[in-house]
Amino acid sequence: MKAVRPVAQARARRESGRNTRLVLVVVLTCAAVLLASAARADTPPSVWDVARDPAVRDRWALHVRVERLLAARTPSGESQSQDRELRLEAALALLLESDAATGPDRRLRYDLGIVYHRLAELTEREDLRQRAVEMLTPALDAPLDDPSATEALEALVYSFARLNRPRDELDAWHHYIPRLAADGPRAVAMMNMGEAQMRLGRVDDALVTFRDVLGFCGSLPNSISTSSTYVLDLWDVAVALDRSGDFAGALASAAKASGMRVGNQTGRDLIENDPGVFFVPDWEREWYLGLADASAARAAADPRDAARAWGEAERHWGTYVARSTAAPHGDPWLAIAHARLDQMRAARAAAQGRVAKPAPSKPPTTGRLPRLEP
Repeated sequence: MKAVRPVAQARARRESGRNTRLVLVVVLTCAAVLLASAARADTPPSVWDVARDPAVRDRWALHVRVERLLAARTPSGESQSQDRELRLEAALALLLESDAATGPDRRLRYDLGIVYHRLAELTEREDLRQRAVEMLTPALDAPLDDPSATEALEALVYSFARLNRPRDELDAWHHYIPRLAADGPRAVAMMNMGEAQMRLGRVDDALVTFRDVLGFCGSLPNSISTSSTYVLDLWDVAVALDRSGDFAGALASAAKASGMRVGNQTGRDLIENDPGVFFVPDWEREWYLGLADASAARAAADPRDAARAWGEAERHWGTYVARSTAAPHGDPWLAIAHARLDQMRAARAAAQGRVAKPAPSKPPTTGRLPRLEP
């Protein structure tokens, strides 16, 4: 499950070989420390910079113009997605016209990569994600004291995530996370990093990471953002426990996550209906929902409710198995998914058997008739 915490704007996500992954996107506010870093990165050129290279003034002006296009608010009554796409297209045209991809200004190359990434998020075009990676990969070599690379690295990790490249993504997380001084942004990034670890089959590492995130959340002020991160991380813990062989622990974590509220949403709503949550591949969601229904079935007092919930869990794992089997790459979790499917089918049949079995009738009363006197 992936939660995105962009630097420049609030916005809302597993494989080993092609390990499955819940990628979830959660809209979160930016941390002040990151905004301060971005501001330091936008220091205009000095008189001496201009003296050495007069063109630096024009490149700076272009950078500022692109930043304004990306940060502009959508006028009331207009389509937000359409307006945002138009602004991104305008920024892209400006950057391409200036040959930003091959020019000497790294900020403009980062700007171009970020624009490609954001356009890809809107249009779901894989070619734009590839272009974003090409422009942003050099940020991996940027020193820690180069704050202009922070937003570039963030866009890069999510581009890798969307492209289902967990090894590259994990490497990018290792470069990005040390730049985050505040626990809030760090908790979100670490949760996402744990998902990349799980996609690579490193479930034990992922569990350590996820539990560290729960600890971070416990130390943060209560807020919607913190609650969202905590609940989403509980879902990750549930799936990681299940894939490590602890099904009972997985159901306990799933039950806890399902029952919590984040604003006007339940924990289940976050992974089932929240538009800011995405999965790569998209059938990874089925594992999470399967655990949610299995935990509900386990807690059901009425066998009819249990049968329905076990049936829903069976359906979710059935979808997972069918789609994963048809995918072109291997899935290290497929054998466990088959076992869960068989387990849910048996539990559903047993619950239906309890529903169909008639309740024992009460034995007839055998009181004696009163004796009639002659």
